[in-house]
Formats: sequence, structure tokens, C-alpha cells
Amino acid sequence: MKIQSTLLAAAMLAALAAVPAHAAQALRAAAGDQVPAALVAAPLPADDSERVPLAFAWALDPAQPLQAPGAYAAVSRSYWQQVDAAELQRGLDLPLTAPDAVIQLSPGTGARALPAEALQVRDAAGRSSVARSVDARQLQAAGMAVTDGSSMLRTGASSAVGTYRLQSAQAQGRYVVQVLEPNSPVRLEVQASQAQVLAGGSVQLQARLLEDGPSAAKLATRRSSLGGEALLVAPDGRSWPQRLLRTTDGSLRAQVRIPAEASTVQGLWELQVFAQADGVLRDGKVAFAVAQPTARFSGQATPDAASRQVSLPLQVAAAGRYEARGTLYATGADGQLKPVAQAHAAAWFEGAGRGALVLPFDQAALPPGFGAPYELRDLQLQDQSRMAPIESRALALRF
Repeated sequence: MKIQSTLLAAAMLAALAAVPAHAAQALRAAAGDQVPAALVAAPLPADDSERVPLAFAWALDPAQPLQAPGAYAAVSRSYWQQVDAAELQRGLDLPLTAPDAVIQLSPGTGARALPAEALQVRDAAGRSSVARSVDARQLQAAGMAVTDGSSMLRTGASSAVGTYRLQSAQAQGRYVVQVLEPNSPVRLEVQASQAQVLAGGSVQLQARLLEDGPSAAKLATRRSSLGGEALLVAPDGRSWPQRLLRTTDGSLRAQVRIPAEASTVQGLWELQVFAQADGVLRDGKVAFAVAQPTARFSGQATPDAASRQVSLPLQVAAAGRYEARGTLYATGADGQLKPVAQAHAAAWFEGAGRGALVLPFDQAALPPGFGAPYELRDLQLQDQSRMAPIESRALALRF
């Protein structure tokens, strides 16, 4: 029996020795991950891009949980309109839902500048309702980026809820009128389903009307009358109207398809919503990033549990500087996985082909009591030359 036990132990040791210290494995993908299905050869931007390779890591405190990304939402208590001179001369109706509203008027190209004294704001009874006014020079001195000839008016804390009329007999040309109601209980929440998307993909847009302290019946009435339109706007100024549908919960939704020919101008895309409900006007917008899929993780990743380095193979379709980043979770004495390090690695790739980026988690010391097994979470691939988030995986590897 003793000889058999010795032989069995020797066989087990031999089998363990035959297992590679760091076996290659495919990256995991789950619902909600952004993974390119095909690549495109996008041109490089005109600006020079950094080409020096870089790799670094830093330790995290496992006792401090990482913040999960919040909802991609914006809240608005304002609205704006483009108007012509004829509308301002006869009077533009502005519905206000709270006292002390701010009204800003800005002239368009070629329009006559209208100083504050050339503007009238009257309530439903015809009474003047301007508590304070400032001109463009005062606004610019306060750090506001407004066009020359702009004016800003406030209705004051004693103003009542209702429809007001903005008027100027001296108007010539086209103007933008913006109304902000910082004290209003009524707000529009605009939310996108994600903060980044690949060109040719889609984003779900939702707009909800919210109100502080209303009766259930009042809010239900407003939601039942909620309507509006939406606009997808690219960084280069192109725009596409979007159809909004009201759902059973009273919100507005749209499934927005991003054009496959993404803008070559760097910057965020916007979804703008223009809503109205039971005499209330609200506009809101939410921004997100659109990326051309110029590269992707491909093949088998190679994690090394001993050194805690992770080699990530890339397939590249366009020259540029690409960056991988991720968070390492380690197992504590209690058997729970906690975040212990983050790492980044970036390098220049000359053109179409294959290569690899290595995340050097070994540069960050493990906290006492932590070790394998590990998980690589929140793995991302960035096209730094085009400032575009290409790929993301919530849980990429276990090793």
C-alpha cells in the first residue's frame, strides 16, 4: 500500500508539473460588453499622436469598493427656442412653472443686438415682470461664454406661475431664447442606455418627466400628455431626427441607430430631446462616445498567475496608439474577491496586423493575505489616436 501511495503521489506531481504555469485562454464576453464584430481602417487624425510605449500599474485598497458607473442621464429645468423678428415684435409666449426664472436672448448671425432695455417681459395681467437685467459685457465679465449683444432677464422671487410674454419692437433677424427655471419642481430626465457605442450600433434613449411633490393625478396628467421629438447630433454638426414613442409608464423612448460612417471630427455625440406636457416645455440632452472599431482583442490571452502579468493579443486594422486597461481582483483570506490593482499599457501600431499589450500588475504589490485565484475585470481597449473607446468587458479572465 505504501508503495502504491508513493507511486500515486509521484504521478500527481508529474501531472501538475506538466500543467503550464500560465495557460492561454479566450477572453470572456457577456451581455452589456462592447466587442467589435468587424474592423475598419480609419484614417489617422491630422494631429500628431504620441508613439512612446507605456505600461504602469498601481495598488488599490481592497477595503474600498470601486464605484460602479452611474446611469448616463441629464436633468433639465430649462428650454430654448429659435425665433424670428416677427415673433418677438408681436410677443413670444413663455410658460413658467416657478418664480425667479432666467430668460436669455442671444442674436443670431446678422441679427440686431437687443439691449435689456429694449426687451419687455409681462405676466398674464400685462404687468412688467423684470426684476433684474444684465447685458453681454456683464455676463462675459462674470465668465459666461455668451455672444455679443446677448441680454439676460430675471422675473424675480415674487413672480407668479403662468404664461409670460417676451416682446421687442426693435427685433431684426433671428434669435435664440433660453429659459431656465432653477426653482421649478418640474424637470426632464434624459438618459442613454450606455456611455459608449460602436459606429453602426444603437443606443436606447429614454426621457421622463419628473415633478417634486405633485399629486399623483397631476403628474399622471402631465405624463399622459408628454410628447416631443429628438435629434441625434454628430460632432461635425450633422443631425438625424429620431422618433419618440410614449410607453405605458408615461416616458418617451427611442432606439437610436448610429450611422456606420461615424464623424471624423473628434468629440462626443449628443441626443437632444425637446418635450412638452400640459403647458410645460423642457429640453435636455445627453452625450456619449462613438468609436470606429479600428482594433480588437483577439486570440488567446495569456495570464501569468506567478507574475500577475496579462498578455492581451490585438488585431489592428488601422495605424495608431492603442491602450489596454483593466482592474485585477484577488482572493482574500475570507475567500472573497476584492480589487487590488489597476494597470494600463499603451503602444504604437504602425498599421494593419497583430500584436499584443501586457498589463503589468506585478508593478503593484499585493495586500497581505491576498493571492490567486484572480479575475481581470473592467477590461477596456482604447484607440488613443482617435480618442475612442473600442472594446469593454466587465469580466474578462479568471486565472
